[in-house]
Amino acid sequence: MNGTVDQYSPTWLGLNWQLSVSSGWGIAGLNMARIMDLDGRFKAVPLLRSAQLEYSSESFEPLVAKLRCREQEVYKAFGRAMEGRLICNFPVIHSVGNEIHEEDMSYPGVPERVGSRNFAVVFFEYNSPSEFTTNNAKKFDIIFGGSTWNSAILKQHGLANVDTFLQGVDLELFQPRSKSRQERFVIFSGGKLEFRKGQDIVIAAFREFAKKHPDAVLATTWHNPWPNAMNGITKSGRVEGVPQKNPDGGWGITEWANNNGVPCENFHDHGLVANHLMPEVFAQADVALFPNRCEGGTNLVAMEAMASGIPCILSANTGHMDLINDDNCYPLHKQSEVRCFTNTKDWGESDVAEVVENLERIYTDRGEAKRRGKQSAKFMRDWSWKKQTTYILDRIK
Repeated sequence: MNGTVDQYSPTWLGLNWQLSVSSGWGIAGLNMARIMDLDGRFKAVPLLRSAQLEYSSESFEPLVAKLRCREQEVYKAFGRAMEGRLICNFPVIHSVGNEIHEEDMSYPGVPERVGSRNFAVVFFEYNSPSEFTTNNAKKFDIIFGGSTWNSAILKQHGLANVDTFLQGVDLELFQPRSKSRQERFVIFSGGKLEFRKGQDIVIAAFREFAKKHPDAVLATTWHNPWPNAMNGITKSGRVEGVPQKNPDGGWGITEWANNNGVPCENFHDHGLVANHLMPEVFAQADVALFPNRCEGGTNLVAMEAMASGIPCILSANTGHMDLINDDNCYPLHKQSEVRCFTNTKDWGESDVAEVVENLERIYTDRGEAKRRGKQSAKFMRDWSWKKQTTYILDRIK
């Protein structure tokens, strides 16, 4: 069933993805919506049912109330056709991933939304543009690549309606703060558990590092709501199996790490953490480790860690290249070809020995690590959600 929404349309701007407090897209949408309301030119309108917004911080409560009301307005206007094709008499920003290169760009079970004008923010990991990419691009006024790497690929394919939209950071929330007092050396690793994020590299490097430094702790936020995506983590041969579900419904990530050579006393899984609580996690960390094989965007967790003044070890590939600048982090320059999967052009396989070497550098020279952490926080001061969102609003307006 089709339906049309045109009530209040002159100032509405649709966000065609699910807003939440735990996913990258969800967090981006919430922050973009807040800046839109402050900007005043548009009112952000979620076109899909939001999730977990009741767990957002107090600062978001007024916005969440507005978003809930707008969701209801859309639902009332659309009625029983909510699961069908929604035609909006206002512009819409769409979230797009690897399906930009596929013949059918729709998500199974997700209803189609079409705006009076249509824009896309795209984060793709596969450098595989085709005639489908060109056909899909024609559906949008502007396609905003989520990284310089993504934008460059689209432009190299001959697309002219390409711009770049880099994610922002909530700089009021993520900023340098005093480290929690503790005797342990804490290595933070975040991102949903999967081959692309490189947690197998983290496990392999930490096993070696902890042999020399038994005071080290690997602290993680590896929750993955899509368990099938975890299966590829074994492809490199560095780890065996995947986490299994516990009786309480959670994932046995600690047990899995222990089975792969990381003692329980050297491992702490934070589980699923709401975004506004992440500063408490970062306050315990001495270093954040991101040997990711590929990032279509700029890795929001890494950006938040950098803004918090945490010395970060970053793989020098794909979307991470937008974050690496002079001495604001510890880049992993040894990036070999990824051969465990197909369609991994431009991906990078970080060297475990180089990871361990950088962990040793940070452990040994805390002064230099602190200096680089300060540089990273200074670097991220220019990446506010206000600045990034205002740019996309200017282009849409």
